[in-house]
Amino acid sequence: MKKLITAGVFLAASWTVLPTVYARTFAKGVKKRGPGREEIALTFDDGPHPAYTPLLLDLLKQYNVKATFFVLGEKAKLYPDLIRRMEVEGHEIGIHHHEHRSNWTLTPAALQKQLERSAQSVQSITGNSVVYYRPPWGHFNPFTLRAARGFDTVMWTSIPGDWKEKMTAEKLACKLRLARSNGAVITLHDSGETAGAFEEAPLVMIEALRLFLSDQASSHFLFVTVSTLFKTT
Repeated sequence: MKKLITAGVFLAASWTVLPTVYARTFAKGVKKRGPGREEIALTFDDGPHPAYTPLLLDLLKQYNVKATFFVLGEKAKLYPDLIRRMEVEGHEIGIHHHEHRSNWTLTPAALQKQLERSAQSVQSITGNSVVYYRPPWGHFNPFTLRAARGFDTVMWTSIPGDWKEKMTAEKLACKLRLARSNGAVITLHDSGETAGAFEEAPLVMIEALRLFLSDQASSHFLFVTVSTLFKTT
């Protein structure tokens, strides 16, 4: 019995934790930190959201910040005007999945379908091919990198937990200041509708981001899209 349990645990880890640790830590094709320039990429997952994303876009415009949004295909189809606004205002649009489903729960065929549907949803709105992908929750299975080989996979240097119910704007702003460094990729969320998230968390995130961007030290950095951050020249 113990051998069966041990084998089961090993198989589960081989599908979930081990591929995730490998991809986040060792995989050369996964982008995590940009070069040493004074640039930061702010990235936003799980949107667009009809209430919170417009407020976020207003704030980014106020501070002349360009960001990258990893959107869900099903939400892009629901709110195409927000996708168009992102593009018009100079932001970059990557994909999460079509639905917010972990790679740990997907077969290779189901994963491929999630990628294709989400990319098609965005491309049908913008007319442009999708370049960047970030897996929901940052989860990888043994087939994720192969399935996503047509995209550049982007992780992060900091994910400060903005989705948590007890997070305050002041505490989150402090975490953002600690994450501020050359080449940083910071992950936040413009929707609180995913499992485990506080529904109104994006309001706290937006206020924290306002505090962070108005900070004198932030003025020394350029806030750029992922493609700009990872340019080699």
